[in-house]
Amino acid sequence: MHTPRVPAPCHQQGLVLFISLIVLVIMTLAGIAMVRSITTSTQVANNLSLRQGTTAAADMALETARQWLIAISGTAPATLNADSAANGYSATNTVNPINPDDGTQWRTDSNWVWVASSCTPRPCAPAAMPQATSATTVANANGFSASYLIQRSCSNNAAPSLVIDTVAATGNPCNLIKACPNCLKDKTSFNVNYLITVRIQGPKNTVSFYQASIY
Repeated sequence: MHTPRVPAPCHQQGLVLFISLIVLVIMTLAGIAMVRSITTSTQVANNLSLRQGTTAAADMALETARQWLIAISGTAPATLNADSAANGYSATNTVNPINPDDGTQWRTDSNWVWVASSCTPRPCAPAAMPQATSATTVANANGFSASYLIQRSCSNNAAPSLVIDTVAATGNPCNLIKACPNCLKDKTSFNVNYLITVRIQGPKNTVSFYQASIY
């Protein structure tokens, strides 16, 4: 009687397991890369949104200050020779409005005012000079708080002077801009330069300062 031979079992070499582990590692790295890419894209989008919100709030504050200057210049220009704390206005530019000890805050004696889209008419009533992190912060619908200070580019509270007598200490030197740059001195008018400083406090405790000069 002939008995058929049974082939001996083949020894497993582990090749399939090795390939599976390689594929698993590749898939894991691809997943991590995808998550990192999504996170980075989200951060970029958030930063752009924060920047746009800050710029919009600063533009609103700058326009509010500009409109106030235009209105006062047309109706009562002599009042610009004196400070107006209620309107965030300083007739001199001798003091930097930003706190030298904390570059994110106003100087404590700066007469800045809040700006908010809900204020009618604008500008809003002035704050009581607290730091901008206080509970009196006026925020718009997007969570940005804007405040501004207008400084006239003059040395003292008086009418601007074209003629300055340094010996007699008379006259009020100001940064004057010729209305007609190419005209002779006696053939043109001169405009006073004003510096508007805007402070924006936004989400995530962000603080930004903007400055613009108008005349």
